[in-house]
Amino acid sequence: MSGTARCPRCDDAVRAPSIWHSSATCAAHGEVVPLQPAQPADAVHLEWIARRSDVPVWLPWPLPPGWLLTGTRCVRDDRHEAQAVVVAASGPHHGPRHGPHPAPAVAELLVVSEQPGTGLGAHLAGRGDVDPGDGLVAGPPAARAHAAGAVTPLWPVPAEGDRAVLVGEAGGVWLWALLWPASAGATLLDDLELVDLRERRPVPDVPCGAMSPRVQWA
Repeated sequence: MSGTARCPRCDDAVRAPSIWHSSATCAAHGEVVPLQPAQPADAVHLEWIARRSDVPVWLPWPLPPGWLLTGTRCVRDDRHEAQAVVVAASGPHHGPRHGPHPAPAVAELLVVSEQPGTGLGAHLAGRGDVDPGDGLVAGPPAARAHAAGAVTPLWPVPAEGDRAVLVGEAGGVWLWALLWPASAGATLLDDLELVDLRERRPVPDVPCGAMSPRVQWA
């Protein structure tokens, strides 16, 4: 895993601030608040992020049975509190399987909270835009999560590969949920309870697993 800060919109390495640019600079997207390297999603790291975030730090809690937290990342620097936070979780998913005793598959979830215009959720969804905009599928929501006790509709966004991407609004900013495989989507999210760790003290003693490749994509 690289320790280099990167652009949240394209994942390219950014140039550090200088006397000519007060912010990190991406060759393609200009001045950006950089995406920092992945960190474990243990209570210590989650507490640190929660104290330095301008957006909700959504923790799926309680976790589904057998699930573990598998990493976290944030978009921030010394001049800006976190503009986006990613929390990763992995665990068993009983999707469609053949045979009398199907073994559960492993599902992976990224929960992204971000300020409009950040572009991280869209990048993770494989989209070229910044915010969901016209990418939202018209019609009723595909799932309804519970964020800080409020029912939060989530609409699907077209995505390539075996993943489901849903997005809504919670806490005044975008809430993205990305799941692998796609079959884990709406069923899992309908049961998902999200707590904002900025409002939760102390941070729960969360069960952690090995870092997921989904959160350390650079």
